[in-house]
Amino acid sequence: MRPFHVTLLSLSALLLTAACQSSPVNPSTGTASQENYERIKALEGDWYLVSGVRLGKEVEANMEAPFITYEVSSAGHSVIEKLFAGQPGEMTSVYYMDKGLLKMDHYCSLGNQPRMFAIPGAEGEAAFAVGEVGNFPDEDALYISSHSLEFNGPNELTVYWGATEAGAPSGGSMYKVKKL
Repeated sequence: MRPFHVTLLSLSALLLTAACQSSPVNPSTGTASQENYERIKALEGDWYLVSGVRLGKEVEANMEAPFITYEVSSAGHSVIEKLFAGQPGEMTSVYYMDKGLLKMDHYCSLGNQPRMFAIPGAEGEAAFAVGEVGNFPDEDALYISSHSLEFNGPNELTVYWGATEAGAPSGGSMYKVKKL
């Protein structure tokens, strides 16, 4: 695990948020965005938790019930991700292409909706930073500000989520999942 990974993505998210407030941003378009979208579409199915940390607390592995599910929808124009699938805190994210830019809308259990844009990431990684947050109660509230999918192999994935609160990075979460 790269402990500073989520913090760096959170910093990128803060910079991108500031840029988005003044003008449209197009951080990662073209071939890289399309390739990452195709990789995300290929995740379709159920993924099981091997290990994880949620906001500093270890999450118990569970190979019996899906932890994350991916479903290709809209004739291939969107991918629906459900995190904590089937649990009371289930969250939904939708990945899609928009004018050559890979985007993701996250419908959080906190009640807000961060909209993220693909940013350049490491080899084998689809990275996202927040551009705006819908249904945001106040500027100091906690929200998801960064996200990345690290493709570790055909049936192995590491998912990172960065959080921001009161304008500063506020920890994050990391889940290693496996497709059976």
